[in-house]
Amino acid sequence: MRKKLVLLALAALTAVLFTGCSRYVSSYRALALVRSATDSAASMTFSSLEGRMVFRLRSGPDKRLKYRASLKEGSAKVYLDQSGTKKELFVIGPGGTTEASAGPLRQGEIWLIVETASACREGDFQFEIVP
Repeated sequence: MRKKLVLLALAALTAVLFTGCSRYVSSYRALALVRSATDSAASMTFSSLEGRMVFRLRSGPDKRLKYRASLKEGSAKVYLDQSGTKKELFVIGPGGTTEASAGPLRQGEIWLIVETASACREGDFQFEIVP
């Protein structure tokens, strides 16, 4: 009996330890989604996406965020959070394309949040931290 209680307590503790404490969480429905992320770059292409996709990158001082996006149908807002405040980076609508950069960035963790109002089709989003 005691052994079962110890195992149950260990299982509960393990579950708590492995849950992430992230500021933002991805929550989406997608079809044909290809997602890639490293410390300095992130990208996604999809046939269909609805919801929120979150990327966490790391920046050095005086770096810039270079981004490029295209979308065939639907609309999406992209936010940047580098200091605890989520700010709109750009909005893209149906048939839209955009390419620009933002910065300078602060050193440390930055969050990119892509949010769709409804289902988006044929999208391509690229983000890269550059000097």
